[in-house]
Amino acid sequence: MVAAQGGHPPDRHPADGLEAVRMIAEAVPDPELVVVTVGDLGIVRDIRTDAAGVEIDVTPTYSACPATLAIELAIETAVAAAGHEVRVRRVLDPAWTTDWITAQGRARLKAAGIAPPAP
Repeated sequence: MVAAQGGHPPDRHPADGLEAVRMIAEAVPDPELVVVTVGDLGIVRDIRTDAAGVEIDVTPTYSACPATLAIELAIETAVAAAGHEVRVRRVLDPAWTTDWITAQGRARLKAAGIAPPAP
């Protein structure tokens, strides 16, 4: 299945659509630390397509994170606004680790005066 509604141009591979969906999903700001995105934090774990649309796996920074629902809804809203049928699935195993924070995320945290954990 192609990730974008209406198919894809003949010169584009369906994976290109998945990369576009990943870029949209990962650009969502973290609602608690708006200086970083959910992509910076590494919580977007996987993106797949199937007959029902796009499915995005998200691992919260901790299982009781109060922002989890807000993050999931923001990702769903952003990807749907780009014309995709989308489902966000919460995945708790493996548990999130600070090792998943990207180099860009660490730099953004540091620039905001937050000491990022070492990788």
